[in-house]
Amino acid sequence: MKQLVRFFSLGLLTAGIIMLGVVLISDNNKENNLSAEELIPIIEEEGYHVVSNDEYIAMTVNPNENKPEQNSDEADKNSDKEKSEKKDESKDKEKEVKETDDEQAKKDKKEDKKEDENKSYVLNVESGMPTSSISNLLEENGIIDKASDFTKYLEKHDYSLKVKAKETKVTSDMSYYELAQALMNY
Repeated sequence: MKQLVRFFSLGLLTAGIIMLGVVLISDNNKENNLSAEELIPIIEEEGYHVVSNDEYIAMTVNPNENKPEQNSDEADKNSDKEKSEKKDESKDKEKEVKETDDEQAKKDKKEDKKEDENKSYVLNVESGMPTSSISNLLEENGIIDKASDFTKYLEKHDYSLKVKAKETKVTSDMSYYELAQALMNY
């Protein structure tokens, strides 16, 4: 047993000496270590871009702006401006959705006037019922023309996850928007 411990300690001593030699030899090559200021021009010559942390954060917050030369104050101002523009865009999108829904409602009403039939149906939505099943029931009872279109509408406008389990009276003269609102209990 003593002999085994001696060989193990001799192996550790040998490994330590070898590692010390490698460290001492590699320290002599300090001339190849360049500072960050010296590396930037070399990296840019290769076609890469070098940005600071503040510039990187500003670019990730404002991905539409590709100006790494901005300082952090300008980036903050642009960030605030971008946020207000996004709020305006979301309001515009809501208006577009309502306008689209109104156009759809007018279209549905025109189609219903042609038929001169206004069908009504009491839809019983059960908990966990998929929107495709709801759309199929509405199509089967003559409330909507095409179940797949209504299902796509619900998913596109994020209504599919907001449908409440309840009984809802719906009519064929209701637009997709009105149907979705009725299904969501609004």
